[in-house]
Amino acid sequence: MDQTDIQKQNMHGFLNATALKLIAVVSMLIDHIGCVLFPSLRWLRIIGRLAMPIYCFCVSEGLIHTRSRKDYLLRVFIFALVSELPFDLAFNGGFELGSQNVMFTFACAIPGVDLCEYIRSRSSSITAKIFSIAAALAFAAFAEVINTDYGIFGVVLVYFFYFFRSRPVLRIAAAALFITVTCWGKLELYCLPAFLLLAAYNGERGAGFKYLFYSFYPVHLAVLALIDRFLF
Repeated sequence: MDQTDIQKQNMHGFLNATALKLIAVVSMLIDHIGCVLFPSLRWLRIIGRLAMPIYCFCVSEGLIHTRSRKDYLLRVFIFALVSELPFDLAFNGGFELGSQNVMFTFACAIPGVDLCEYIRSRSSSITAKIFSIAAALAFAAFAEVINTDYGIFGVVLVYFFYFFRSRPVLRIAAAALFITVTCWGKLELYCLPAFLLLAAYNGERGAGFKYLFYSFYPVHLAVLALIDRFLF
């Protein structure tokens, strides 16, 4: 199924990619304000749960629509490096090698998808399919080993959104089921309403603002770290 067919399947939606990213940005900001400045206010963290599924969905869309996956990966990796110090200052109070920001999670997901597809393009055998899945999961495991934000769960969520892209209903349902099964009883379950928003995606890009969204992540973390250090 080509991209035109996929977009036709989503014509009933009313949210484009830019609208979804704006929702994710606001949700993330509220979440991080709660985490850094007001940790006792649980409702801020609950609102913030909407962000991660939307971001994972948008990464999968980036993989589908990008002109160059190499450039896409490089861009994500550069912003991961730029974001690491603000991330550490905001959440750890100083430089911390033991945890990495969520951009590194996405930087693991992108080559995982690429390698999986490369292996499958070389052979259609059952062995190749199994090996391709194992290769993709190796990148997910690596995210967990280096302790990226959301780790293996974030990477696998991108996989669900990407590999079920030709079946929009199954795409959303499978990802939501994955969250439900792996995060039962945890705060992350509050992310499930985000899947209703994703179901309203219309397949359109919208206004874009690509670098604004990339830049917002390290900038807002740096601002929160400064507020926490000098005002709280």
